[in-house]
Order: sequence, then C-alpha cells, then structure tokens
Amino acid sequence: MNDPIPPRASPGRCAPSVPGPRMQRPRTSRRAAAEPAAMRFRRWRQRGRDAAAELAKSKTGLAGGVILLLVFSVCAMAPVLTRYDPLKIDVTQRLQLPSCEHLLGTDHFGRDVYSRILWGGRRVLVVALLAVSLGLLLGVPLGLFAGYAGGWIDGLAMRFVDALLAFPGILLFLLFMTLAQAYKLEGVARDAILVTALGVAFMPETARLMRGAMLNERGKEYVEAARLMGNSSSYIVLREILPNCVSPLIVHATVYLGIVILALAALSYLGLGTPPPTPDWGGDLRAATDYMEQVPGLAVIPGLAISITVLGFNLLGDGLRDILDPRLAQR
Repeated sequence: MNDPIPPRASPGRCAPSVPGPRMQRPRTSRRAAAEPAAMRFRRWRQRGRDAAAELAKSKTGLAGGVILLLVFSVCAMAPVLTRYDPLKIDVTQRLQLPSCEHLLGTDHFGRDVYSRILWGGRRVLVVALLAVSLGLLLGVPLGLFAGYAGGWIDGLAMRFVDALLAFPGILLFLLFMTLAQAYKLEGVARDAILVTALGVAFMPETARLMRGAMLNERGKEYVEAARLMGNSSSYIVLREILPNCVSPLIVHATVYLGIVILALAALSYLGLGTPPPTPDWGGDLRAATDYMEQVPGLAVIPGLAISITVLGFNLLGDGLRDILDPRLAQR
C-alpha cells in the first residue's frame, strides 16, 4: 500500500500549527521564599540550645548565669516587687531597721532602701549595657578593617588606639563628667555623656582584640578561597572572618560589663555619676557612709548589690571562656 500524501498548504496560508503543551511560568510561593529564613532561625535556635547545654556543664558559668538571671529578673520587675516610691521622703521613718513594712529598712531621708536598690539596679544595668554596646560598635569595625587592610592604615589605627590606652580611664571619665556639670546637663543628657565616656574607654581594648583575631584569621585557606571567588573585602570581613572572631569578643564584653558597673559605682561615689536623689548603688553607698555607726546595714546593702552583680559577670565570663576557647576545652 502506498502511504497517503499529506495535503499541500495553499499558497499564502500557513500550515495549521499543532497546539502543544502550554508553558507555565514557575511561581515562587511565599512558603518557599520564607524557607531559608526559617532554616536560619532553626539553625540559630539549635546553636543556642547547644551553647546552653555547654554552659550547664561549666560550674562557674552556670553559677554566674543564675546570679545574673536573678539580678536582671528582680530589677526588671521592680515596678511589681516594690510598694514605695524610691524618691519619696518621709522623715518620720528615717534610719529604720529592716521590718515587714520596709524589707531592707530606710535611709536618712526615710526612703525605702529596697525600692532604691531595685530601681537603681535597673538604671545601672541599662547604662552598663549601653556603654559596652557603644564600645563594641566603635571598636569592632576599627579592629577588623585595620587588621585586614594592614600597612599604613593598620599602623595609623593602632597609634590612635595606643594614644587612647595611654590616657588614664579615670581622667577620661572626669573630663566627660566635668563637661556635663559645666553645661548643667541633667537626666537623659547626663546619662548619654556617661555612656559615651564608658564606651570610649572600652573601645581601644576591643579594637586591639579584634585586630589580633583578624591577623590570626586573615591568612587562612577559607579567606584565600573567598578572595579567589571574587568576593569584596567587606563581604570577606563581615561574612567570613567576623563569625570566627565572635568567641573572644563575647568573653571580653561579658567580663567588661562587671568593670563598667564598678566604674559607674566609683563615679557616683565620687559625686561625678548620677546626681541625687536618683537611685544609684554608688550614690547610695556614699550617702550611707555617714551613718555606718548608727545603721551599718545601710552601707552593706548597696555594696553587696555591686559585688554580687560584678561576681556574676566575672563567673559567666570565665565559664564562657572555658567553653569557647578550644585550648582550654581540650584540657
């Protein structure tokens, strides 16, 4: 049999096209777009759980974490846990011993000591956290990019850091607080000056620490691989090197929080910190020294608050160092 001859298309007309399967544009669902973010969240959550499990194995770190958890919780709940206004004066109740009415007694103005300790702790912790955060914000970029760039940039940055380190910290605090008193700054403005002084004092050590970590990581193979892939310097520093330099930075910041709290107490004790009648541990300790013979506990209570908080930060810093330092972890 002969095969049938297909019909010829008439001139001026195109052969009818056979409809094929319709091509659909791939759609990206919101669930698929949000999947990487969810994966990152699960990864960071798992890292947090692993860090908490490692911290629980360290006795010093666990003790410091428990102390700080109690201190932060009690100070955060000061509006709920206190019945008296920390600024309210009642001369009829001055220098009272601890009782059911006043758990820690009253000071020389009749103000409730328990309320002043809790409200003063809120302010001290907030100022310390802001000061350390400012020091990290200034010191980390300076140390990272100075160590990565090298050459004259590194030399110039480190001479600037050395000049700040050569300047005594107490003189820097006195300079800032004297300016605040000269311009009669009070309230939030005075706290901002205090945070700036403490942050600037914390910055040089942070910059040197990050520079040393950068010099240690700069010549490793993963950095060279990132350069060969054509990544920019900022990408290499922030996305490749910085995550490997976080461990010593966490330990450094944790320990320095205790130092900042001691500096705040010292400035207030010298009359250069928080002006009265604002609740402050150092200021209350200074005011209580005149009445130590009558009510010894009046000076002991703010001193214990300072000591316990600083001890918590030191213990937590030692525990984190034991966990994050691989050389100590292998012992």
